[in-house]
Amino acid sequence: MSADASGRLSFRTVYGGPGIPGETVFALKRLQTELAAEDWGYGYDLFVTVGGDLTVIAAPTALRRPRVMIGARRVSGELRISSDDAMRTADPEPLLRSAVLDALEALAGRVAARDPAFDAPTDRARIAALREGAGS
Repeated sequence: MSADASGRLSFRTVYGGPGIPGETVFALKRLQTELAAEDWGYGYDLFVTVGGDLTVIAAPTALRRPRVMIGARRVSGELRISSDDAMRTADPEPLLRSAVLDALEALAGRVAARDPAFDAPTDRARIAALREGAGS
């Protein structure tokens, strides 16, 4: 992959209330920092909405509104984390890591389907390595 083909991850988060456990906020920030350091094959823009006690997200945790912008070499989407997942998990790190990496994998699949120049195997391998490195 050429140097001009590299991208970065932009990661914005909105929290749905003051009742969200601090460990959830800290775990998501750690994950954001880890992923931002990676050199991605496309620009990923992930908007994360964490359901809480004020903004309740009843639907299951999932990626919504994926959008590929081939000319800008960017892909975006909103990851909505359900209130139940955000408020009731004892250890949020594995749940958040899985949700974010699942969303990135889905976005990479969207890009691969629309942009033949995208090096999908490299980004998918990076995501797989991040999954495997979760326990270390």
